[in-house]
Amino acid sequence: MRCDVFRLGLAPDVYQRLKSLAGSRMTGAGEIVITARSYRTQEANREDARARLAELVDKAHIRQAKRRPTRPSRAAKAKRVDSKKQRGSVKQGRGKVTLD
Repeated sequence: MRCDVFRLGLAPDVYQRLKSLAGSRMTGAGEIVITARSYRTQEANREDARARLAELVDKAHIRQAKRRPTRPSRAAKAKRVDSKKQRGSVKQGRGKVTLD
């Protein structure tokens, strides 16, 4: 099954997501080629291809939430340093035993 993506009238950002989702299934002319051979009848295979194309277009319409970079607070940094110091003192106490 072939579908001309330009005839779908998608927004540019949706088109870019669809292009990345389709991968090698998209031709240079802007068509998506979907092969369906899992059923014995041609009509069932056509329906399967239509369903997969609709699912692909639906996935392309979903926009990922932008990641907002965060930084640890001053208290979180202090807590981390304190736990590291405590762990270091525990390890330092595991030295060789000297007999006096």
